[in-house]
Amino acid sequence: MRSTFRRLAGLLAVGVLVTSYSAAQDVSTKISTLVVAEDVVPQTFDPTQSSQIRTWYTWQLVYEGLVRADVGGKIVPVLASKWSIDAARTGYEFTLRDGAKFSDGSPVVADDVVFSFQRLSERGLPYAKDRFSSLVAVTKVDERKVHFQLKQPDAGFLLNLGSPFLVGSAILSQKWAQTHDPKREMMGTGPFKMVSYTPNTQLVLKRNDNYWNKEATAKVSDLTIRYMPEQSAQIAALKSGQIDLMLPSAEGKLQLRGDPAITTVQVNSTNTLRLNLNTNRAPFNNADVRRAISLALNRAEIVQGALLGEGVPSAQLPPSYTWAPKAADLKYQKHDLAQAKALLAKAGFPNGIDITLNHLAGYATYLDRLAELTKTQLAQAGIRVTIQANQNAVWLDKQNKADYEIGDNEYAFQADPLFYLMPRPGRQGPTPPEMAALIVKAQNGPIEDYTAQLAKVALMQDDLVFPDITVAARNAWVAYNAKVLSAAPDATLSRTFLAGVILK
Repeated sequence: MRSTFRRLAGLLAVGVLVTSYSAAQDVSTKISTLVVAEDVVPQTFDPTQSSQIRTWYTWQLVYEGLVRADVGGKIVPVLASKWSIDAARTGYEFTLRDGAKFSDGSPVVADDVVFSFQRLSERGLPYAKDRFSSLVAVTKVDERKVHFQLKQPDAGFLLNLGSPFLVGSAILSQKWAQTHDPKREMMGTGPFKMVSYTPNTQLVLKRNDNYWNKEATAKVSDLTIRYMPEQSAQIAALKSGQIDLMLPSAEGKLQLRGDPAITTVQVNSTNTLRLNLNTNRAPFNNADVRRAISLALNRAEIVQGALLGEGVPSAQLPPSYTWAPKAADLKYQKHDLAQAKALLAKAGFPNGIDITLNHLAGYATYLDRLAELTKTQLAQAGIRVTIQANQNAVWLDKQNKADYEIGDNEYAFQADPLFYLMPRPGRQGPTPPEMAALIVKAQNGPIEDYTAQLAKVALMQDDLVFPDITVAARNAWVAYNAKVLSAAPDATLSRTFLAGVILK
């Protein structure tokens, strides 16, 4: 993925999208159903209430935001047709798109935007609110215009507003939410509308015939997502035609290799595997202990063992960002057991330490292998790991309450690169003051200086080994059977590509 943030200065002031309505682009009215398998069930349908990647995949099929940041960082209009930024870079005024409707046919108006961000402010998960920490207020100018007021300039504001995963930025209908529970139901402006959900089994969606963007209207009339935790079951279902498309793991991809009836498309993703560190607890509040843990990890071996060779070692910023510091040039991204042991001794632990890993069990086989490799590798430096295998709800509760020592995790694509680097106060211990100051400098500075300042944050995070230890960026795949003509995922691993899947 290439960075385009330096040219964003000329793109952020005003955005306009022109949509063609040619007859050649009309979607057929015939019934066509796409059945997709996912590994993990959604925690909630409320786009302000989850920090888990797999949950985001669900709501982004139904909801939209005001703008979208594409894979290269360009901001494009969605529910807002244009916007302007004041001279102080703290006021943003958005004009809503004429003809934008929710799937029930009601128009999108300024009150819906104000309501959506009030919900975020009043009830949103801290993880979601952190994306808009500079936001003071959202006010209605008139029925078609809204004003966002920031407390200071924020170079990443539009990028966060445009995240394809819509964490905290999805626009809900105020009227609909008065009589429905957004945790259990969805009603948005996107290419699909929700029909039904059978917990732990399947989600049924239907093409939104009121969708404003005729060019991006879903190519299938019906989309069924089946929740199947076992990849072997997904593969069998794909081959037998019970499902049409899946997103295989590395070992799943190997099992599908050579089958002429299955097409597999590879994506070099920006998803990174990490170890979160809770610096609220000793000895993780000691930078030398954190440095020792990072040095004891053999990232190349983790890529081979956990990802079956399908990925690359990674620092906090994925290597696809060409402006980011290279992992090979960072002090604590290398594998050095002797230095790891020396740092432990310096920190007062010549005989090593005993720690517990909060492992997200049942999420992905590569995380299972990462946990075992972490235990094996750290033991060589005298860091004795006990793996505490927790299912999703327990694991997440421990993360959110900082009730853990270290934990394995995966970070998805971030439209704003700062969120590969952003500490999570309350989940990972207090942010070092010098790092907090550098982050504020990056946020408040000119857009054209943003990536250079973020590179400095990345260097500091390597030195302090805070807020986490990143080990690898993984590859991903989409596999489909003969019923599917084409599917085009991108490096974000966003599921929005499902609206463009074409069936034979």
